[in-house]
Amino acid sequence: MANQTEGLEFTRRGSLGVVLGALAAASQARAVVTASTATAGGDAVDAQAKTMVDDYLSPSVAIGVMKAGKMIYAKAFGSMNLETGTPAAENTIYKIGSNTKQFTAASILLLQEAGALSVDDPLSKYLPDFPRAADITLRQMLSHTSGLGNFTNAKRPGGYEQMARLDYDPNALFAAMSATDPLFVAPPGTAWSYSNTAFVLLGIVVEKVSGVSLANFYKTRIFDPRGLSDTAKDDPSEVLPRRASGYAPHKGSATLFDNCSFESMGLPGGAGAIRSTVLDLCAWHAALFGGKVLSPASLTAMTTPARLKNGGQPFTIARPDAPAVATNYGFGLFVGEFEGHKAVLHGGGISGFASHLRTFPAEQVTVAVLLNCIGPGRPAYGVAFKDLQDTAARFGLSA
Repeated sequence: MANQTEGLEFTRRGSLGVVLGALAAASQARAVVTASTATAGGDAVDAQAKTMVDDYLSPSVAIGVMKAGKMIYAKAFGSMNLETGTPAAENTIYKIGSNTKQFTAASILLLQEAGALSVDDPLSKYLPDFPRAADITLRQMLSHTSGLGNFTNAKRPGGYEQMARLDYDPNALFAAMSATDPLFVAPPGTAWSYSNTAFVLLGIVVEKVSGVSLANFYKTRIFDPRGLSDTAKDDPSEVLPRRASGYAPHKGSATLFDNCSFESMGLPGGAGAIRSTVLDLCAWHAALFGGKVLSPASLTAMTTPARLKNGGQPFTIARPDAPAVATNYGFGLFVGEFEGHKAVLHGGGISGFASHLRTFPAEQVTVAVLLNCIGPGRPAYGVAFKDLQDTAARFGLSA
């Protein structure tokens, strides 16, 4: 599956915060198992998750696997908070970063089904003051083919981390997106380029068209009807039981962590502001792919890879020394293949957290993995995280 791990982090990670002690509690990899957990055949998943905690790649790991609408595996390992030593559980709440984008895409499609907008409308119909808004469509923004730049790569004093410390009202958020530098990286419709700016703007469109806040729209139109009681647009000021704390590897240490940098959830908006659990994420995909959220036509649109203006398939260059690879991206979701099985998936990363959500629609298998660490600072992190995702997928497909 080509290019499924590129561009999935919401933000660049900074190693800020208070240096914590050794990961004694988490290294024991305490698993929390409930009656809903089926462990038969899940030993390989257990081992992979324990390795991530034992090797100090994340203070905690939560994994959920659902098949045909039933949870067949739900476990957590390690500590949701290192200072208190509180063990993680399968219902621990994590930020999910860019996995938010599929909820924003579904919101736009729900509004289209209600006749309130069309994905082929120009952005100028809703945000006429945004620069060159008449040149890009909502469809292009949903599929990362609008050519818009990415505000998380901010070229400003202090970079993105400084920007993310502030709260943003709707006007300030619009101004921040308008100041994305560069505002465009390609002519609209001519290339695929991952853009958090585009999805923040789509969140603003949802608010403008619906007349309610993005948090309210998510809650009333998506979360509550599907019973996703632990899923919400995050608010750091809220006192929230079972909320995981986010961490980053401490620079120069193989075992220590720092508290992650504070990040206002008013900034990521429709691109990365949702929190959830592995249980809710599995239930979300079961509802989405079970036809309980969108019409068949909308779901097809969401999971059909985008094409450029010339009808060609988008290609992405991950690194200057790497060959261009085909990019299959619908609306807020990648579409690919894993060991012969069609998969629909996304990843996410935001200060202190990483997420992965993947569904095999034909097999009705969903895998969700959540970490309370954004850890590329440790060389083994990326490979171990990917191995855990794939091991959980194999378990679900073979169950």
